[in-house]
Amino acid sequence: MRAAPAPRLHLFVCANRREGSPLGPGCGEHGDALYDALKREVGARGEVAVTWVTKTACLGICPRRGATVARYPAAGPLGNAIVTEVEPSDAAALLAGAATGSDAAAPPPPSGEPSRADPARDALQDLRRELDALEELQRKKVLDLARRLKPGLTLEDVQNPHDFPELDDPDWHYADGVLAGIASVRSALAALERGNRSE
Repeated sequence: MRAAPAPRLHLFVCANRREGSPLGPGCGEHGDALYDALKREVGARGEVAVTWVTKTACLGICPRRGATVARYPAAGPLGNAIVTEVEPSDAAALLAGAATGSDAAAPPPPSGEPSRADPARDALQDLRRELDALEELQRKKVLDLARRLKPGLTLEDVQNPHDFPELDDPDWHYADGVLAGIASVRSALAALERGNRSE
């Protein structure tokens, strides 16, 4: 195994197709159209070597329109690792800042003034913000999937799935399990932060 060169931006475009699922048809043709639009835009910008676009299967979010895209790294004008309801007309905006977004350096402290940054604390704060955003996104996904299976469910309802036989669905259980996993990571992070404060 060896390390390979990485792009400045890597976009993963969902083109997953489902048939006969109450969760919807997947990104399918919308993903294909978005993938083609992004490849054209990358080519027109001459950024093929530094901006990669990859077609993928399910990314875990099934939008009602457009497609879901995962960004790596997450830095950039959209500031999120996952964006959804992306249309081909959004290709230029999705690529905006690709050449600089992940390379932008923080401004140095004023001349003669020492840096007050605490890299460990800043990293934990960044991680907490990412987890907050990820949890909110996943909670919305769990509720959206539940409402496709049984319209009208509330967030409180889905916390008691045994009361609703319609939620006995593998895709919904998977999404709910991911949400539980995010909550576990948040708990572990909180314990780590408490330990750091007590030192």
